[in-house]
Amino acid sequence: RQDNVLDTRQLQVAFRRLRQFSGLVDLPETEFDVDNTIRDTAENAGVLKVRYKKPRQNTVKVLLLMDSGGSMEYYGSLCSTLFHAVSKSGHFKDLKIYYFHNCPYTRLYKEPTLDPNRAVPVSWVLSNIPPEYKVIFVGDAQMHPYELFDPFPVVKEGEPESGLDCLRRFKDRYRHIVWLNPGDRPTWGEEWTETYDAIDRLFPMFPLTVGGLEEGMKKLLAR
Repeated sequence: RQDNVLDTRQLQVAFRRLRQFSGLVDLPETEFDVDNTIRDTAENAGVLKVRYKKPRQNTVKVLLLMDSGGSMEYYGSLCSTLFHAVSKSGHFKDLKIYYFHNCPYTRLYKEPTLDPNRAVPVSWVLSNIPPEYKVIFVGDAQMHPYELFDPFPVVKEGEPESGLDCLRRFKDRYRHIVWLNPGDRPTWGEEWTETYDAIDRLFPMFPLTVGGLEEGMKKLLAR
């Protein structure tokens, strides 16, 4: 995809939108509103009428989940730019980043190398990261169908029973969730298209481009 040539600044601008539009949500009106106080006082024949507004605070919490390895290596530079833009932006009250390969399945990893010693159960993430977090998946949504649809041979209590079950649990847990895709819908094999389309039906999917990021941020902010 030729328009995937993004730089850190473009990414930061897109994520800044996420903060700007949600920074005034669900906060009490405690900050002195100079402009509206002057306007209302003038309209009130000079009798002082003090107005307050909601303070602009950094209230956005983001859970970023990134596909790592395999076909995603082709997009390594792009995903690295995305990581640095998000982690250095300072636009979020809290930012948690985990990695997976193709699909989270039952574990998420704290490093892109997918070190099993630095992994956490998906059930822990779903139980301990509150639903007010805005979730951003990043991946090409391409894998063999059995990786997404087939039940796991061994299922631990409380853990997902398949890749698709795992993704559905995220959808049930988090109201605001999008999937950013650095690739195009595959056309070379029905199997790869099947998994792409299944994920596309499950989550709002946007291209990892300037325009796609803008649309994705708008979707995350939808009431």
